[in-house]
Amino acid sequence: MTISALLRPRSIAIVGASPTQGSFGAQLHSAIKSMGYEGTVHLVNHKYDEIGGSHCYHSIDEIPGAVDCVAFAVADGTLEAVFVSAAKAGAKSAVAFGRAVGSASDGSPLTERIAQIAGDANMAVCGANCMGYVNYEDGIQLTGFPFAGLIQRTGPIGIVSHSGSTWSGLVGNKRGLNYNYVISAGQELVTSVSEYLEFLVAQPQTRVVLCVLETIRHPESFLSAVSKANARGVAVVVLKLGRSEAGQGFAQSHSGAMSGRADVYDAIFERCGVISVRTLDEMLDCADLFANERRPICSGVAIGTDSGGERQLIADLGSEIGLGFPTLEESTIELLSPLLDPGVKPENPLDYWGDGRNVIAPCLKALAADRGIGTVAMASNLPDGREFTHACANAVREAHAATDKPMVVMSNIATTLSPVVAAQLRSEGIPVIAGTETGLRALRHFSEFRARNESALRRRWALQGGADDFAFPHEPSLKTHTLDAKSSFSLLEQAGIPVAHWEITANYADAIDFATRIGFPVVAKIDVPSIAHKTEAGGVALNLMSTDQVREAIEGFERLGHGSSALIQKQVKGVELILGLFQDEQFGPVFTLGAGGIFTEVLKDFVLLLPGDDLEHIANKIRSLRIFTLLNGARGLPKADIDEIATVVQKFIRLGISLSGRVSEMEVNPLVVDGRTIVAVDCLVILT
Repeated sequence: MTISALLRPRSIAIVGASPTQGSFGAQLHSAIKSMGYEGTVHLVNHKYDEIGGSHCYHSIDEIPGAVDCVAFAVADGTLEAVFVSAAKAGAKSAVAFGRAVGSASDGSPLTERIAQIAGDANMAVCGANCMGYVNYEDGIQLTGFPFAGLIQRTGPIGIVSHSGSTWSGLVGNKRGLNYNYVISAGQELVTSVSEYLEFLVAQPQTRVVLCVLETIRHPESFLSAVSKANARGVAVVVLKLGRSEAGQGFAQSHSGAMSGRADVYDAIFERCGVISVRTLDEMLDCADLFANERRPICSGVAIGTDSGGERQLIADLGSEIGLGFPTLEESTIELLSPLLDPGVKPENPLDYWGDGRNVIAPCLKALAADRGIGTVAMASNLPDGREFTHACANAVREAHAATDKPMVVMSNIATTLSPVVAAQLRSEGIPVIAGTETGLRALRHFSEFRARNESALRRRWALQGGADDFAFPHEPSLKTHTLDAKSSFSLLEQAGIPVAHWEITANYADAIDFATRIGFPVVAKIDVPSIAHKTEAGGVALNLMSTDQVREAIEGFERLGHGSSALIQKQVKGVELILGLFQDEQFGPVFTLGAGGIFTEVLKDFVLLLPGDDLEHIANKIRSLRIFTLLNGARGLPKADIDEIATVVQKFIRLGISLSGRVSEMEVNPLVVDGRTIVAVDCLVILT
């Protein structure tokens, strides 16, 4: 199957071509001709011999030779038949605009039948339920909803979108961004987003690909395409739609319940170097930056502005977003000091406007000369009708010419920005981003790209440790889908994860004997695998300091109907963490690490980890938690060994990977950390 025949066809057949003005078939024909397409266009409709002076074939098989791409301007009810005809005629690809609703002739869903026909014929298919595409390279606007005035002006930005309306908005943007291909993927019945992404990454002019995605239907091929983008230095920017996941409420473990699908996508994107954005404006600001030839050599961002108030706004939002502004070098301060009014400090962000002297260009050049700065931005609103706007534009041009670092203009008010001045600056290689928050977010992505790309190239997506062999209970002996404490702790101990001293006792006499041997205080817990959360069921007794209290606890379990069998465990104290595993339906095993104990879901202080995460990455994730303050010795607590915690976490990940075919969820809660001592206290293992 060749995607080139779909996106770069030398011949196109319009099935359902029509002479009726305003009809879909007529609009499709007009759109294809509108950008000067030089290939052959065949019109197909059994009702006509000619349309607008051009010959019209009654069926596809009348066309001499194979057609590269067939565009279907027909109702859903005829889609199956025309797909069959196109396949028999040797068509290499097709675009299906309709929703493909209903059943095929054999009773199967029409979408499945179309996919089967195209797959058997090795046809690439855009859609169904799509808007088509625009190929600026070859001047093809293949859509039934054409734009007037599109010209063949290719550029370094590729786009794939599941949303048709968003596709229209991106094609019709007023920023003057130059695209090479803008593709409305629709339902991906045959050709996937991953294939489009790989195609776009392979184009020599592509520097950035924007993806608006509802889901990733082919995770492995998507990650493979992203890996190729990383190798070429192409930025992949994704706006993930539908970030909530109500189904998580059905998870039995705390880990599964507190982690929505958005968290998984974010973790995957971080691992693979994908830039995740929240809004379309943020996405377009990223496109503006990454389309430029210049890339920052380091992550430092410096901003110069003509407003003290807006400098405060930039500093406030930058802090919230996580965009830091590095302290300037002494040599930079020496350059700036004579340029500024008395009492104005040369700081980053820099307010260079004082008594009206135009010092913008020398200030921007001084910022660019700083070795800790990779990107310089001039923040000014650039309204139409003011001489100051042209002074700012000329200053940034001068600074841009004096450095090889990215020089950027950021308007704090998107609607104030002069479109004429912005277009001029962009044409000269100076990105113009619009809006303080989206602009700063884009600057953070831009400044971090090099480090994230290098990290993605280093860290392979692999199931490390998947070959470990852990003894597992025989399936026929299990009466529930949850392992008992003995089996669960056995798995942890096999993995090298320390467990607090424990024993399963048959009655309170055995419980008292164990407690006496290991020393008080102890904890008593019911040993009923079907009860996932024992505290809520009244099945946990803490701070048992004597044999009488142990007896009372066991008798209490009996009164609740839990019997006299119990888990007795040495009670330990410290900072409580949670380790969790759940199976994502697309990406497989995903792991949680966060604040543990009974308030896990209330605190929601956690991070996600993935197979193959190394010790350094795990340790950094531990430090990103709010509870790290306690681990680091706050309030007189003993300081924890973060590297040792990371080692225990990695052992849990290896265990989870090895069991992923047999376990749907698993968690250690709590994992108690007391200085250098780390022990698991409770473990829940839920089988598939």
